[in-house]
Amino acid sequence: MIQLALEQRQSLRFPRPFLVTDYEDIHFQLPFNGHDVNLTGLSFWVDEADLFMPKQQLSLRLKNISNNETYCLDGVEVVHQREENGKILCGCHITQVTSAQLLAHHRIVMSDQQTASQSMLNSEMAEFDFVEAGSPVSNDQADFQEASLALNMAVSEMKFGRSHLNQTFVDLKSLVAQIADDSLKERFDQQLDTLRLEQASIVDSSLALTMLAKLLAHTPNDVEQRQAWRTMIADFENRFLTEQHRVVYDFMHQGLSVEEANQQAFEMTFKDGSGR
Repeated sequence: MIQLALEQRQSLRFPRPFLVTDYEDIHFQLPFNGHDVNLTGLSFWVDEADLFMPKQQLSLRLKNISNNETYCLDGVEVVHQREENGKILCGCHITQVTSAQLLAHHRIVMSDQQTASQSMLNSEMAEFDFVEAGSPVSNDQADFQEASLALNMAVSEMKFGRSHLNQTFVDLKSLVAQIADDSLKERFDQQLDTLRLEQASIVDSSLALTMLAKLLAHTPNDVEQRQAWRTMIADFENRFLTEQHRVVYDFMHQGLSVEEANQQAFEMTFKDGSGR
């Protein structure tokens, strides 16, 4: 069951009133009842186990009973089946998703503030990724201006991180040249741990900013969907961008260059004692 949880669940799953049916069943004439859902997976009830088999690839239609919104999932893989009270619970992982599917799924999962907070605490960045094919690009120039700011920040993060990593490598080389006793070996291990943490932080930070740029560039043009997409972006920012990132972003909106914004944000956090 531990392995199953790792394969099937990347974040908390929540019970939701939704229907699932085959891609060909446009009018939901023979739907299955949905059981639970998150941004990368869902499960639903079937009467017979041989209807869907583990590792089978599916194309499904989903309907949110709360608002009758329907959408299609083209890349769904069956992960497991489990019998309960004469029914078969079919658990699936979403292997690929378009921006429209991501938005609709976000609406089902994040139905209230409490659920959204719980889900985002356990979410992974990959859950907000989507395939570009079939995902319309925004027609609003402002979205690309926002995306450009995020990309500039990502480049700045990489430059900042590279200088710190270079210095770490210099320190490591110096330690390696001096290793002759256990105390130096311990310091060497500590430097390696520091390097791993810095590298992971740089990669995650830059990935979050480039993912933000991607989300901004594919903002829907429909007014209602646009607002819902903005809500999803806000959830993403709150989960994966640091406080300093958000401060830098605010300064860049005021017309500062990324270098000036970073310096201002650094001075603010330095005064607060939090550092970078």
